Amino acid sequence: GLDLYGFEDASRFYFGKSAQDLTLSEAATLVGILPAPNTFNPVENYQIAIEKRDGVIYRMLSLGMIDQQQADRARRSRVEINPKAIEILQSTIAPYYYSYVFSELEELLGKELAREGNFVVQTALNPEIQTKAETSLKDAINNAGSYANFSQGAIVTIDSRNGEVIALTGGADYQQSQFNRATQAQRQPGSTFKVFAYVAALERGIPPTKLYSCSSMRWMGQTYGGCQRSGGNTNMYTGVALSENVVALRVAQQVGLGNVVRMAQRLGIKSKLDAVPGLILGQSEVNVLEMTSAYGAIANRGVGNRPHTIRKIIDSSDCSDRNNIYTCRCIYSYNSDPKCENPQGDIQANRQILRPQIADTMTQMLQGVVQYGTGRGAYVGLDEAGKTGTTNRGVDLWFVGYIPNKSMVTGIWLGNDDNSPTYSSSGQAAQLWGNYMKKVVPSP
Repeated sequence: GLDLYGFEDASRFYFGKSAQDLTLSEAATLVGILPAPNTFNPVENYQIAIEKRDGVIYRMLSLGMIDQQQADRARRSRVEINPKAIEILQSTIAPYYYSYVFSELEELLGKELAREGNFVVQTALNPEIQTKAETSLKDAINNAGSYANFSQGAIVTIDSRNGEVIALTGGADYQQSQFNRATQAQRQPGSTFKVFAYVAALERGIPPTKLYSCSSMRWMGQTYGGCQRSGGNTNMYTGVALSENVVALRVAQQVGLGNVVRMAQRLGIKSKLDAVPGLILGQSEVNVLEMTSAYGAIANRGVGNRPHTIRKIIDSSDCSDRNNIYTCRCIYSYNSDPKCENPQGDIQANRQILRPQIADTMTQMLQGVVQYGTGRGAYVGLDEAGKTGTTNRGVDLWFVGYIPNKSMVTGIWLGNDDNSPTYSSSGQAAQLWGNYMKKVVPSP
């Protein structure tokens, strides 16, 4: 791994000395990470590297190569890595992305097998778009974040045609925090969640032109205020565009909360959802990856895919020609491939979740958000569609959107790890979305 050839190179890289000068603990660490030096490296995955080291020490003890005292001393030693190695490894491209690749590998193969290593993993990463996502997020946090009081964020970009995650960044700085806010942080989505109520209504044959009262309403013991940006009676188009809470609540009341929950789950929301009115306004916590993927199914005319970074997994220890990777056994492919052990591809690939016309109508409604509604900051000029979301006191700022004919859906979250309020609204996330899209998608 890391263009290191052999034990001596690895020794000098990780420990700054020749292999013959290594301590027992250091030598066991190198032997332990040999099956997958990039995955198990002690900078990115210290705990796994230590587990591998301890396994080697135990094996040496059981074979009589070392005595109990030597084994105990080696096991109770801390592995000190060469500072230069730390610097190089921490500047690796797309660290948040690759941390999620390893999580996905564990999901697909199970923890034990994933940690054995010797796998060649083909990913969907687009390095150019990834770099633009990382710099766009950092610039927003360093500039707008300084006066709008947000210090963290996440961006996920998915190819809506197939669910491939082409860019993912889960924070401002991986060196300072390895917590992945794109996949691990559960945050309230605010009004971005309303889309599931509207799609559920469309599926039940309720036309988007249907009028709903803008007056306040009482539901399940709670009183909700009337429209804030419109009055009288409002149709679904305007209700979505201006993000009127009471309109979304009346739509959800008509279709039933259980049906809204089921719609969200069908579109790929895995997080726990509570069937209460507050759900419609984004009360139940979700993550950026699953929200982006759900919007991707709408963008893809109702065809959903599991969001994934891994295209293919090859077992490099099982090849008819060790010098030719194409002769190695393919144990998993997301897409159908007759040469792989799952020739039909992933069971969650290309599922028709919504009728195309329902997805298309929802896209038209979401286009109004950018054209004349709360998401005007996301304007790019390519018929983009999306939805803003702000939670109480501006704790969470969201925008999830897509450009229909560009097959790219992007979700953005801005906020603080400690849930402290920002001084902004989701317009900030919409603006970041627009700026990022202008860098990623060529102008018309």
